[in-house]
Amino acid sequence: MTEGKLLVIKGKTLQVKFTNKKGKTTTCNVKESELSGALQKQKQKDINQLDGVEVELEEVGGQPKQIREKGKASEPEGDFHNPYNFIPALVRDSQPIQDSELGDRKPACHGFYGSDLWSGKMSVRLTTATPLLVPDAANADEVVSVHGHYSYPVRMVNGKPYPPPTSIKGMLRSAYEAVTNSRLSVFHGHSDRLAYRTEAKATTQPARVEKQDGKLFLRILEAVKLPRYQVGKNLPKDKGESHVALKYDDGSKELPQHGDAVWLRWNRGKVSRIQKRQQSNKPGNGDWRRGWVCITGANIDNKKYERVFVESDKDEKREITRNMKSLWEELIRNYQKTHEKELQERWENQQKPFEYLGEEPGKTAWSRHIDREDEAELKEGTLCYVEIDSSDNVTAIQPVTISRRLYSNSPEELLHFSLKPAQQFNKLSPADRVFGWVNQYGKNSYKGNLRIRNVRCQSDNPISAFGHPGFPLAILGQPKPQQSRFYTAQDKNGTPLEPGTPKNETYLANHGLRGRKVYPHHANLPENYWDNPKEDRTQKGDNGYFQEYRQPNNTDEQGARSNQNRSIQAWVKPDTEFTFEIDIKNLSDIELGALLYLLSLPQGHYHRFGGGKPLGFGSVRLEIDWNGTDLRRGKDWCQFYSSLYEEEATNEQEAQEACDCIDKFKNLVAKVYGNGQGFEDVRFIQAFTRFTCGFQDGKPIHYPRIIKAPNPEGKSFAWFVENDKLSKSYSLDFLEGDRGLPILEETKQDQK
Repeated sequence: MTEGKLLVIKGKTLQVKFTNKKGKTTTCNVKESELSGALQKQKQKDINQLDGVEVELEEVGGQPKQIREKGKASEPEGDFHNPYNFIPALVRDSQPIQDSELGDRKPACHGFYGSDLWSGKMSVRLTTATPLLVPDAANADEVVSVHGHYSYPVRMVNGKPYPPPTSIKGMLRSAYEAVTNSRLSVFHGHSDRLAYRTEAKATTQPARVEKQDGKLFLRILEAVKLPRYQVGKNLPKDKGESHVALKYDDGSKELPQHGDAVWLRWNRGKVSRIQKRQQSNKPGNGDWRRGWVCITGANIDNKKYERVFVESDKDEKREITRNMKSLWEELIRNYQKTHEKELQERWENQQKPFEYLGEEPGKTAWSRHIDREDEAELKEGTLCYVEIDSSDNVTAIQPVTISRRLYSNSPEELLHFSLKPAQQFNKLSPADRVFGWVNQYGKNSYKGNLRIRNVRCQSDNPISAFGHPGFPLAILGQPKPQQSRFYTAQDKNGTPLEPGTPKNETYLANHGLRGRKVYPHHANLPENYWDNPKEDRTQKGDNGYFQEYRQPNNTDEQGARSNQNRSIQAWVKPDTEFTFEIDIKNLSDIELGALLYLLSLPQGHYHRFGGGKPLGFGSVRLEIDWNGTDLRRGKDWCQFYSSLYEEEATNEQEAQEACDCIDKFKNLVAKVYGNGQGFEDVRFIQAFTRFTCGFQDGKPIHYPRIIKAPNPEGKSFAWFVENDKLSKSYSLDFLEGDRGLPILEETKQDQK
């Protein structure tokens, strides 16, 4: 360990001064990725606050590494890296940005060659570094023995694998958006607030929606328990409801139903007698009260009671506002959207949503608000639970006592306006102008100035085949933006949240989103990692690396297949070469420079393409073949077409002039985003570089889990449950400086 001091030069450049191993005092520029997470965040807030800060560091090859504040423990190293992270999307509304080619403007015309704009074609080689999945969905077939499980061959044309040109274009566009900090091309369906799970404690009051003089009111009531279900193992689909539930005492043996108006009596908080309320008079002598039956279903394994909401002459009434309606309706839509797939699977398996199939999560009965569309409207007769804060404001209206809660703001509200998809033709960002644009808010579109064509496989024997039905892929995680500690940032420029940030303080108005989601390259995989995928080696770690891409068997081969994953009959081998051509028209120097930069990344840097990227598939190298490339400015094309003589394709001078556009692009990025630092030190370029080369620390990449080896039952949610319990719950770190996440079960044991 070495001690040193941070220096801030002209409010822009960060350096560290220290005495090296040779005893010589030296000063070096500091890469942000070598700073601790706390110092990185301070640098983003105010770099000047770091001037003079005393630090500790490790010296490796004469260079400062792992720089942290003196006297503070080194941040714990994680056990693994998450499969996805984010390239920050920086606010782009400043005048220097908007006055440059990285800002918004009207795109070039398609009708003629602009005199100083670039047009022509590029010949590109694509070489696979890891197996490539190009599934042929049209020829996939369902595995007979496993309902909902499909097996996919490789998409082929003329006996060779065929990656669709549109997919190649999509890969390039995503990368182009990142390195030019363009607007997001698509961002729809994010206007509703998301929901998060609350702690298991009831702080709500029962209520019923009533109408008076054409207005809706919440009538705040009290609740008593209604005996309804059995508790135990191997229960029937009604969870014993037909045997133990309290029935109407009119001799009909009829069960009280949701929304029924009733008379009731209770003892020690439990209903002892209940009758339908068909008249205003009490059914007889005794302390009978008016109430409403609330049935939410056998949705918890240890649930014994439903509720009856009881009226009183002193009940408080609150007029329902538009915001209060939104609290309910957004929450119910979120519930229904979240569980849409599970409900569909039940219907496909001829199972009713309200049936109790077991005690595990997902097998209990679904609550009525999840499978009934009419529950999404807060209307007269709705029975709900209300939370009122210390300022006497209604902060939640929910269908059950312990419910999800809505975050304060929607993802769309956190995204800065300068990053939202363009709505006007004259406000297109660089990626929109080059790759095309469709107005997702209304009419108008632009087809862009780039086209991919002539995709061909040049390798012999490019396919590894595994027969039918092939091998089962690991279950891929679905995007979960409700996991706000991974998806939200503490500012509009994507700075990660501080560890321990409470869930209800994540989607705040002054916060932002982490940026553009990417799947870093899986570096340093064992040499035999991709060998024999049909063999289940998922429990045999090779220097900490498990066979992450394959679903573990439960008890036999059949146990690895389900309706949650897919099987692969073949993949494209590593070192397979494809070629394709890119036609461009009327690109500026900066627009062309960004594209050429993406096509000439250093060795060891890869784009990600095709399916299964979280599992390590689809790392590819892109290189320009200048022999088949012909790029010229419009004035040179004019001369070409004016001549009667055949001219050569791009000559050395034209090729050099085109390559000079890369430097122009880099210089402009550094000028408008670098804050006095070079291109490589710009935040989104640092993150993009880490994305393309992967992590070099030897840690595996996989979804969070609480055991080291892949779990045959999945249960990735368990890690997030454990994370919520920690006083300093983990957030997803900067991509460029990510030290990984821990296996939380081991962390918890260590704490004990």
